[in-house]
Amino acid sequence: MNLIQDQFDADGVAAMNRALTFVVCAGILEQLMRDLPAALSSDLCALRVPRKRLPMGLLAILEAVEFRRCAEQNVASFSSRAKLLRSISLHSGDERLISDFSDDLKLADGKTVNERQFSALWELLDLPGEWRNDPKDLLLLKEIQAKRNSIAHWEQDPVAVGRMKTYVQLRETTRSLGLLLDHVQLHLCDWLDKMARLQLLSTP
Repeated sequence: MNLIQDQFDADGVAAMNRALTFVVCAGILEQLMRDLPAALSSDLCALRVPRKRLPMGLLAILEAVEFRRCAEQNVASFSSRAKLLRSISLHSGDERLISDFSDDLKLADGKTVNERQFSALWELLDLPGEWRNDPKDLLLLKEIQAKRNSIAHWEQDPVAVGRMKTYVQLRETTRSLGLLLDHVQLHLCDWLDKMARLQLLSTP
């Protein structure tokens, strides 16, 4: 009996596994941006931080409802605009405690995470320096985004994508991503520690 012997494409399977590295990296970034708003909101609420200690960027998140009302063109929007300006002008003396703002801080907007989310974090929290840990981090995020999307939308054969990269190159990609995420975490922890110290100093 003659049976047709299909050859197992071991190289193709290995290439597909390499391609999945980009899908996993993108998933890690998306999970981070989904979790960060709730974590930041929870930590600041637990510290009982008054609104006057917030950078203006984060104040804009707390006033998200008023900003949305301001966009309308009616009499009610005039009142909202006046209320928003008063809130900003009185910000330095605003002793009201922060309330949960996680629903208004949407860092994961359904699109693949790229530099926009990291830039927004730095601007909202007025973090020192910049979001990049390495000058090549922008290219790193662009590559993860492009390859993840091409695989997810089947614009490219995952085997073809995987064959473009060696395991050594992928180790460097994951190492660079890990260093970037450590950099972000360090800045966020330092920022929260600063908030805690200021709150401690102001407590009678």
